[in-house]
Amino acid sequence: MTDALPRLWILSDLHLETVPHPDAFAPTPPDFDILVCAGDVWRADPPRGFRVLRRLAGEKPVVCVLGNHEHWNSVLNGRLPEARKAAQACGVTLLQGDMVMLLGCRFVGTTLWTDYALAGDTVEPDEETGEDIRIATGTSSGKLTIGATIAQHQVELARLAELVDQHTGPEPLVVVTHHAPHPDCVRPEDYGTFFAGNGASDLSALLDTGRIDLWVHGHVHQSVNMPVPSGTVIRCNPAGTRFGNLDFDDTLVMTPRWVPDRRPMRERLARTLALAAAAGPYAPTTWEEDKRFMDELSGEED
Repeated sequence: MTDALPRLWILSDLHLETVPHPDAFAPTPPDFDILVCAGDVWRADPPRGFRVLRRLAGEKPVVCVLGNHEHWNSVLNGRLPEARKAAQACGVTLLQGDMVMLLGCRFVGTTLWTDYALAGDTVEPDEETGEDIRIATGTSSGKLTIGATIAQHQVELARLAELVDQHTGPEPLVVVTHHAPHPDCVRPEDYGTFFAGNGASDLSALLDTGRIDLWVHGHVHQSVNMPVPSGTVIRCNPAGTRFGNLDFDDTLVMTPRWVPDRRPMRERLARTLALAAAAGPYAPTTWEEDKRFMDELSGEED
């Protein structure tokens, strides 16, 4: 494999159904190799969203997952067969429990949903989520419940973990999900509420495997650029409803690693994680602090 890693143009949560002139979203494409979209392009209309992504990317590869809003006005996962056919017709790689290799980079992805653990005891399994998604049983209205969401999350997480475990090669691994994989991806003031539970799950155990170079997500409608101690970078670049995220960067491009090969660092990182766990509860740090720590650790390996 060459040292030239693919440049990923990262987008999510365009929610183009909420703007009066969706075709006006036509940013000048940055210098990129693969467009990666973490869902919620067009509510209840995946084919239309795929056409948007193809228009943005031109002839270059597109990798995406479905967001929760792509499932609206349908039965949970009922639209998936149609979405797969539409993605294929547009030349878009749709990940839903799938793995693919593109330009020397391995991608795995799924919608993911959440386990609602960050909501604490403020929610009950039989509560409806408020989303216009139907399930076969659970409520008199037939609408999606928190319990059904948790069950779907468990299924998708198990498949995602299986795919990550299969990755043993030298190529970088990029995970793409709609929902977020870490508590720090949501606002601390939302902890213990429905909003935190609906936004993210604590997947530190999967992140700590050290096998994931980059995790791209959406859904939370706030920008995230966060490394975790294992070396994984978590990135979210959502436009938000009516492009409400003022930090959205429609030209955001990054490669899936800070350094050409950080895998020799993993034994040292495992010891560091063990020491951190012995030191007591996790204390959130800033992105700058974590980046400085990783730079110093990388330098020690040179």
